[in-house]
Amino acid sequence: MSPVAFGGAGNMDLIYSLARAIRASTVVETGVAYGWSSLAFLLAMSDNQEAKGVFSIDLPYTLTRETDDWVGIAVPERLKSMWNLFRMADRQGLPRALRQAKVVDLAHYDSDKSAQGRAFAYSLIWKRLRKGGILVSDDIGDNLEFKRFSKRVGRIPIVVSEDSKYQGILIK
Repeated sequence: MSPVAFGGAGNMDLIYSLARAIRASTVVETGVAYGWSSLAFLLAMSDNQEAKGVFSIDLPYTLTRETDDWVGIAVPERLKSMWNLFRMADRQGLPRALRQAKVVDLAHYDSDKSAQGRAFAYSLIWKRLRKGGILVSDDIGDNLEFKRFSKRVGRIPIVVSEDSKYQGILIK
């Protein structure tokens, strides 16, 4: 039992299936917590010989040693060679991760839920997302930034509902 109360695992079936469907070789994600989404991506990519890796950014809710030990605990040792964890806030970590990733096949946004946080991240991610690449954003019902961004980039969003939570999907 974990002494840390991170958020939920997100829609793992969705992100796993998307990564498999497009044979993602480079994934960027924000918000790791226990690492369930990281695990889903890594498993989806594990048989892809061209996979470059998963680039994850996470700064836990509280900066104590107790939370630090639990970040990414769901990722088994055998998959960590394809996993790059940036232990910093999105404003610092996302630009670094995107520079290393270069071109992104799939991005999963699940961190700063504010409109400002989303606007910052979506713009950076969209620039590095390849044509046909996918941006998935969790908890889009928290504010209207995903809808605004969809309109700005001229894409019709796909909205998925699971357990009264909404994920938004944009294909570039």
